[in-house]
Amino acid sequence: MKNNLPNYLMAALLLILFSCKEQKKKQDVSDNIMMRFSYDNVVPADFPKLNIPGFNFPEDSTILNQWIHEMDTEKIYLHGWGIWAGLTALTSQKIPGDTRNLRVFETWLTPEEMIDSIKNKPIKRSNRSNLNVPNQFTHFASKQKTVNDSIFESVSYSPGAAKFAIENKIFMATTLYDMAKKENRTEIPFFPTDAITIKPVFKLLPTSGGERQFDIATWPGTIDSLAAFPEKDWGSYVTVDVDNNVNGENDVYPLEDFIHFKLNDEDAYFLNEEFSENTGNQFNAKPGDIAILVGMHVTSREITNWTWQTFWWSPEPDNPSAPSSKSIADARPDELEGAARHYAMSVAYYMVDPNEPYSGQNISGTPNYAFNPYLEAGFGPKVFDDAISFVDTEGGKIDTYAGVRTNCMSCHRMASVNPDGLSTSSISKTPYVGNSYVSRSDKIFDGQLLLDFAWSIQGNVDTTGIKAYLEQQ
Repeated sequence: MKNNLPNYLMAALLLILFSCKEQKKKQDVSDNIMMRFSYDNVVPADFPKLNIPGFNFPEDSTILNQWIHEMDTEKIYLHGWGIWAGLTALTSQKIPGDTRNLRVFETWLTPEEMIDSIKNKPIKRSNRSNLNVPNQFTHFASKQKTVNDSIFESVSYSPGAAKFAIENKIFMATTLYDMAKKENRTEIPFFPTDAITIKPVFKLLPTSGGERQFDIATWPGTIDSLAAFPEKDWGSYVTVDVDNNVNGENDVYPLEDFIHFKLNDEDAYFLNEEFSENTGNQFNAKPGDIAILVGMHVTSREITNWTWQTFWWSPEPDNPSAPSSKSIADARPDELEGAARHYAMSVAYYMVDPNEPYSGQNISGTPNYAFNPYLEAGFGPKVFDDAISFVDTEGGKIDTYAGVRTNCMSCHRMASVNPDGLSTSSISKTPYVGNSYVSRSDKIFDGQLLLDFAWSIQGNVDTTGIKAYLEQQ
């Protein structure tokens, strides 16, 4: 029989050479595109000093915990608004082709940039952070599909939080493994008290197609049922006029009522790269398109369980719907001006009311719902662990396994990694929960490494070299 081995080897060699050439061709194209961008130096801005009476950052934990213990909501609300005012304050920095000054939050480092720094790669922050699909929409993707694929996010850390993450190599799987296995830790080191992490959420207005007005869904208020409540079911919308021509029309709002920016070449390129493998992608972002901020999760490490405040754009910012309220809106300081004043806020400085201890069991109280309509409202019961998503009240148990019954602190308490799964797809074993009291010593965390409430670590773990590292252990 004729030996075909040489022919097979030749075919395999040609296939390898062709693949290498194709890969090099793609890399060359990518490099050429990257060289096309105009670069500048964006420096992460510190949280600014604000002249808001009664507001300090970072606030002493003793003072914050006293407010929480005494249920001094007026001071809690003011603190949340003060953090919002600092995040949205303008800096003196600009990026190429943009006439607008960057806001403080737009200058902060992303997990990808912090990982580059950990690996001693140069960070050349030339732009705002790139937009991505929210990690929380894919954390348990097998249970429920994304409810709104027009939502984009960019997670960022304040300078203090970024410095901590870089120095402790907190995004590296090898680091997390050593903490759990060699140091016998059950939780990573705590972030510093000046740490802030944020998740801005944007919608894209494709103005490059010639349109000047766009309809976006707006939050009508919560529902009582244990069900998903995605944007398509809200039945409420406004029209955004990008030319700021309102002319007294009802439900038409000028672009200047939104925190926003125009996409440049780099923004458009990376946004399209995010969906390059999605054949059903309905977006083809182009320079000049506009991204409007519709929401933002904000958390600060001023107390052990962090403070939690979430913001979303509201057509009625003076009297917003639940989980915000008129009393929350009334707490806005006069120093908060412009588009930033057009957002509603909800806060979660405790899981249940009254506030709970850091560890314990059988904690009872009343629910404290605090969620972002654009991020959590669309989640239905299948997303959450129904065995622990509940609040014990004097009137009985209240189930909370739905997005409209969530609490930021409760859900982020679950942030952890599975040390034995860092080289597999089982990076985390802990589920999402609705509003509930979750003790840091709960048995659900046995064998897990707690991440100091930071799902952003779990969602960005860098597994470079972890398999080889484990083989050497």
